[in-house]
Amino acid sequence: MSRKLALVFGSLSLVTCGDGSQASDGATSSITTATNPSAGPTATSEAASESETGAATSGTDSDGETTTSGSTGPKLDVAAADFGDTGSGDCTACGFELNYSYVWIANATEGTVSKIDTVTLQEVGRYITRPDGNGNPSRTSVNFNGDVAVANRHGGLTKFYANPNDCDEMANGTPGLQTSSGPDDILPWGQDDCLAWYVEFPTTNQRPVAWEQGDFNPETCRYENMRVWTVVSSVPGLPGLGGNGGVTVHRLDGETGAILDTIPIETFPGNQFGAYGGAVDSQGNLWFCPQGLPFTPDNKKLVRVDAQNLAYTVFTIPQDVASYGITVDADDYVWISSTGGKGVARFNPVSEAWDYPDTSTLSLGGLAQGQDGTLWVSTNYGAMGLDPSSLELDQMVDIPDGGTKGVAVDRDGFVWLVNETAAYKYNSEAMTYEVYSGLDEPYTYSDFSGGALKNTTCGPPT
Repeated sequence: MSRKLALVFGSLSLVTCGDGSQASDGATSSITTATNPSAGPTATSEAASESETGAATSGTDSDGETTTSGSTGPKLDVAAADFGDTGSGDCTACGFELNYSYVWIANATEGTVSKIDTVTLQEVGRYITRPDGNGNPSRTSVNFNGDVAVANRHGGLTKFYANPNDCDEMANGTPGLQTSSGPDDILPWGQDDCLAWYVEFPTTNQRPVAWEQGDFNPETCRYENMRVWTVVSSVPGLPGLGGNGGVTVHRLDGETGAILDTIPIETFPGNQFGAYGGAVDSQGNLWFCPQGLPFTPDNKKLVRVDAQNLAYTVFTIPQDVASYGITVDADDYVWISSTGGKGVARFNPVSEAWDYPDTSTLSLGGLAQGQDGTLWVSTNYGAMGLDPSSLELDQMVDIPDGGTKGVAVDRDGFVWLVNETAAYKYNSEAMTYEVYSGLDEPYTYSDFSGGALKNTTCGPPT
């Protein structure tokens, strides 16, 4: 992997994306090259902990693809969504690509989720995520058909279809397809035909959500039998918080939303924010962790739930790792971002050993692996790219307002960074970015592009 010790600054020139009916601001950056990683911004000695303490009253709590080993970077010869076909014609399970590509970003306080075309940077849909509009969504997870499941921090799990051809034109009782076309076209709850299902959970605290792979059908070029994991606090608390007690893992039928499996885990703390982030490995096993604090023993838990027999294993997170975001790479290593002590930690599920990248920079959110293998981690100024082989710092990115929460990699290899102001589409080869700023207090970190799911399934695990 080439070494690109560079810092990208955001000197912005605004351009317009869209079809004329919905304006969306975009931007590209100028580039300044640093001679070494220390030339960039550094984290403070203390982690900026998530400001979720106001969640009970304000609902504004703040909380996170390798295709082949020879990948050379983002593909640039792509077009906007075409729903005439569901795929590109290469109908094999891991080579198959959808003709459309979206990132799904939660607008937390607005209680909606935005659907953004990753090619055009146009927001093509915005949807209410809970019947009362007060779901306070954050984590989103995208499956192999492009559909999204949204976890509401105040409780409830919701699925939306990505492809309008999959939507039920009679779902709201009116003939013809009625669905949102963008940020200024939010339909009332129950009126959007692309709402697949909503499942209410008897909890006030729900964050992790992660799709399993499902089964690929070469006849239809679609995935079937997909299931989705979520975790809630077993005892309700104030909105966005759990009470004293453990957590409960649920696995749902991705097509109907029916709860298939329920696994209570009493040894995992469900109080405060409970389970904080979740991800699946190549076998569909669920991994999740809490929002940890430095050097506190009570919340140093990492859990794996076996997708086959539903048995779970609780591992101990090292004391100097304050867990936050979580992802699984193409080698099935589990990566955890950290707001204190060590900035990032990697867990080997075979040896149960922990490794630490060569950086002291702390993280405030999510992680995702790029198509060239680079492990991207959110930081308080943007993101850092780590070489997973050497565990050394490879690249640093600075975005306006900093404070990156979400990191994801889209179908074409671009890295998406989301802070609480905007979404940035970053080209890691050219070291430039575009920005979509039409969001409303965005707050997302999880697999909001579907890239992590494909990476763990179709990457080259060793």
